[in-house]
Amino acid sequence: MNPSTLIVFGGSFNPPHIAHLAVAEVAADFVRNSKILWMPAATPPHKQEDSDLASAVDRLAMVRLAIEGNERFEVSDLEIQRGDVSFTVETLRALKKEHSETELALLLGGDSLAQFQTWREPEAISEMARLLVYRRPGFERTAVSEGVLEHVAFLDAPLLELSSTVLRDRLRTKMSARYLIPDAVLAYVEEHGLYRSFGRRSS
Repeated sequence: MNPSTLIVFGGSFNPPHIAHLAVAEVAADFVRNSKILWMPAATPPHKQEDSDLASAVDRLAMVRLAIEGNERFEVSDLEIQRGDVSFTVETLRALKKEHSETELALLLGGDSLAQFQTWREPEAISEMARLLVYRRPGFERTAVSEGVLEHVAFLDAPLLELSSTVLRDRLRTKMSARYLIPDAVLAYVEEHGLYRSFGRRSS
C-alpha cells in the first residue's frame, strides 16, 4: 500500500489497548488511502518521571502485537532509535524528509489538543501536519484557541473512558483486563512480568 496520507499516532502506549485501536481504525476510515503510523515514544515529554513506564523495547513489542494483521497499521521505532525525549516536531521533520510526496497528519486526543500550545514549536507542527483529534472524556472545545482549531478535524470516534493508567492499576492488583487489552498484549505482559509492584523490568 502506498498511502497518500501518513497519519502519525504517537504516545507511550503503556500498554496499548482497545481504545487506541478503535480511534486508529476510525482515523484510517476518515482519511482515504491512509496508513496509521504508530510511533511509541522513547521518553514522552510529559512523562519523564513516570516510574510505571515500561521499557521502550517492551512498548514497541506490545504495539507490534496489538496491530498485527491490520494492513492499514504500521509501527515505527524512529523515536525509540533517536532516544532521549520524544518531541513531535522533530519526528514530523524526519518523516517529511523520508516521505516528501506524502501528506502528514497527526492523530491525538482532545486532552493533548488542550495542551497543544505548550508543545515544542506548535506552529511548525500544524504547518507540517493536519491535526486529527478524537474527543476524550471531559474535553471542552472552548479550552482550545481558534487559531489551533483552524488546523483541526474532529473524528467521530467512540468515547471510551479507558486509560493506560487505569489498566496498569488493574494489572498491578491482578484484576482482569480481558477485552480491554488485546489478548496478545496481555500474554506479553504476563510473560514479562510488566506493571507489577515487584519484578518489573526497568524502563
